[in-house]
Amino acid sequence: MQQPADSAPTPSTSQNIEVIVHASPKFWPFMGVGAGIGIIIAIIVAITGPESAEFTRASVAGFFAVGFGVAGVFLAGIVFVVVDRITLKRGRRATAVPTGDPEHS
Repeated sequence: MQQPADSAPTPSTSQNIEVIVHASPKFWPFMGVGAGIGIIIAIIVAITGPESAEFTRASVAGFFAVGFGVAGVFLAGIVFVVVDRITLKRGRRATAVPTGDPEHS
């Protein structure tokens, strides 16, 4: 049902909203740490591995850095989801009270 154009919308009664409050981890730091750990492991593997006559250690390290970096980001994403679910389960219920102008909500 539409309201006439000349009448102002009636503000709805402000009702309390039940929310879950929890400390959520930040996504990008997890991804950065995962990539960093993967690159560090790649450098260690390239330095400690057998020497190749075809490739320099720097090229081997670069190749491994890409692969291990992607694997690190993938594993960090999995860890992020697990930590986020744990913090969500430990969250507590709270009541939120709407404030301000209801027309701009």
